[in-house]
Formats: sequence, C-alpha cells, structure tokens
Amino acid sequence: MSAHAVTIDEPADLLVEDRGGVRILAMGRGKANAMSTEFAAALHGAALRAQEDPAVRGVVLTSRSPKIFCGGFDLRLLARAGREDFARFVHTFDALFFDLFLLGKPLIAALTGHAVAGGALLAATADFRFAAEGPGTIGLPGVRLGIHMPRHLLEAARSTVGEQTLTRWALLGETMPFREARELGAIDRIVPRGRLLEEAVNFAEQLGSASSEVYTAIKRDLRGTAYEKARAVLPEGRKAFVASWFSEIGQRGLASALRRGS
Repeated sequence: MSAHAVTIDEPADLLVEDRGGVRILAMGRGKANAMSTEFAAALHGAALRAQEDPAVRGVVLTSRSPKIFCGGFDLRLLARAGREDFARFVHTFDALFFDLFLLGKPLIAALTGHAVAGGALLAATADFRFAAEGPGTIGLPGVRLGIHMPRHLLEAARSTVGEQTLTRWALLGETMPFREARELGAIDRIVPRGRLLEEAVNFAEQLGSASSEVYTAIKRDLRGTAYEKARAVLPEGRKAFVASWFSEIGQRGLASALRRGS
C-alpha cells in the first residue's frame, strides 16, 4: 500500500482518496450518512468513476464517522416526500445498490459503526465486510416500522449475507451486534478500530493484485443468479415498497421513528 493518500475530490458529504491502487469512498453526510437522492447519486457517481479508472484496482466503502457507517434513508426528508420524489429516490438508490453489487473490482465495506436499514443493504453489496471492534450493530428494522423491505434488494443480499442472517434481519426487525453477524458469516472480519481502514485497504489491494478480468468474471458467476432474480422481481418489489411507505401503517411507523430521533 502506498504510504500517501491522494485526495481526488472532497465535497461536503463524500471524501474520495486513492491509496496506491485502492480508492476509498468515505461517507461524511451529517451524523448518520443518511441517504438522500442527491447523496445516493453522488456516491453512485463516485463508484462508477472508480469502476472506469484503470488505475483503481480495488475499492473500500467506509464512513468518516467513528460511530455510524450508515443509518439508512434520510427519514427527515423522505418521510415528507411526495410519491414522485420518493419514487425518484428509490430508483436512485436501486441504481447505486446494483452497480456496487456487480462492481467489476474488489469492494470492501469497512464498517466503522452501526449499519442500519439502507446502511445494512449498502454493506451487503460488498465482496467482504470488515467491522470495527466495539458497539456497532447491523440490521433491517423495516418490519418494526410497518414497511416492506424492497424485495429486489433482498434477493441480491441473500447471496452475500446468507439466508439465516437475512431472515433474522428482515423478520425480527432488530439490529445485531457485529460479533453476532460475524458468527453468522455476514461479517468477514472484526478488527481494532484504529486498524480498520488500513486492513480493509490492504485486503482490497491484495485482491486487486489478481487479474481484474478473472476476478470480475468469477464475481459475476457468483452473483449472476441472484442479480437475475432481483431484476425479475424489481418492478413488483419497487411497487410494494413504495405502497408500503405511503400506507397508513407505514406513515405511522415513520412518524414514530422521527419522534424517537428528535
């Protein structure tokens, strides 16, 4: 790994750095890296640029917060959005999710802290997940809000975090400690917080030293069936998710979550 980090771009909510042949995408939007349409689009654009840059051999997705990797969707914005604006967000997040899921280069998620709802789904796109020691948790609380999980995203995540993990995340609606997720195979390595980024970068560089064409082909072989299943149910999944979001039960759940967070 190169001893020097080269800053490529530094907008307010995303820090992009190259360390040797590894590109780091470090989220830094507010306290929780909550996903808005604009933030998801910015992250998506950065991922596509990493994909297209021949000098980039691997990618690390992480957070600038020591406590939260990603807290999911920005409820303060999206709970008040109309159907058209919310549908635009869903399309934007789906594009981000699937291009990360099939990224043609090694992708490591370095979880500094909690990965909740959309944050857990983002983590699930990675080839491998490293997590910092400490109180971090990961999971999908949708059922407790009365909101369906996007079926098309679940179909893809099934292939990366496993059936048992996904069942517990989706049906219990609880986040689990990183160590429990490690025991279930959803997290690959737990490391001291101060070494998290370094170990993730080193691992991405190690993976990136192999033939990129072969790595990409094997990754698509592993994930291709899940991707096709996800695409097959995508229209139905989007429709059910949006309908659930705007249902009476869903709106009550969102209002309750906003009150708890205020």
